[in-house]
Order: sequence, then C-alpha cells, then structure tokens
Amino acid sequence: MFGAFPTPTYLTYGNVDLPAVWPEFARDGVQVLDGGTVELGGWRFGFVGGGLRTAMRTPNEISDEEYAAKVAAVGEVDVLCCHIPPALPELTYDVVARRFERGSEAVLEAVCRTQPRYVLYGHVHQPLQRRIRIGRTECINVGHFRAAGAPFVLQW
Repeated sequence: MFGAFPTPTYLTYGNVDLPAVWPEFARDGVQVLDGGTVELGGWRFGFVGGGLRTAMRTPNEISDEEYAAKVAAVGEVDVLCCHIPPALPELTYDVVARRFERGSEAVLEAVCRTQPRYVLYGHVHQPLQRRIRIGRTECINVGHFRAAGAPFVLQW
C-alpha cells in the first residue's frame, strides 16, 4: 500500500493499524504524523492518530486523556486530520453495524473553540451523516469513500 502513495504523503493511523511496522514500508516523501503539524499551501494541517478505548481492545486504543493531549498538541490549525470524529451522534452512529462508535469530546471541544476550516476523519465506516458543519468548520468522514465510490479530495 505504501508504494502506491504519491509524494508527498502525510498520514496518521487508526485504532486497528500497526504504526510500529510502518517505517519498514515507508519511503522518502511519506511521513507519519501523530500529534504533529505540517504546512501545505499556506494552510496548517494537524494530525491525530489512534482510537479511544472500547470493549473491542484494538491495537491502538488510548485513553481519552492521551487522545486529548494529542489534539491539544496540534493547536490551532486550518485542517484537523484525525481518526476519530467529533463526538456527535450524527457522525458516530454506524448505520450498518447499528451501533454508536466512540467519538472524541476533545476533537469536538477543539472544533468549537478554534473553528478550523475542516476536520477530516474516518473510524465510522457507514455513518448516519458523512459530513456536518459545526460553526464554520466542515467535518467530513473521508473514510466513507466506499459508499461514494471515490476518495475525498480537498482542494484549496
């Protein structure tokens, strides 16, 4: 999969990923970010990886406090890229699995406080709503591409 990424690629991991083995597959121009930022085209992008603790106990679940610390570490950004969506029912309910997934209160609080242009996330495979606006922030489930048949492309 890493061989198919264009250069440059910036990515973060989800709750079931194994980022400890990623360096063995990564190459120049592919950068893993977690709790870090990068500037692209004059916009500041923040990346927060991993998942919140659940009964599933997937490999990269961390405490709410650890996740919140990573959200805080990126600070004010134009685009927040995170695995976990803001904690809103419309974004966390999976219509196929017929259950709520964990959403992040820290991401929701950061969005309400800093109003980035976008929050791009995944985690919920078939959400009740693929996108929603919180104030001026457009929150988009970019992992929902299977239903749309095409990946989300951010153009600025």
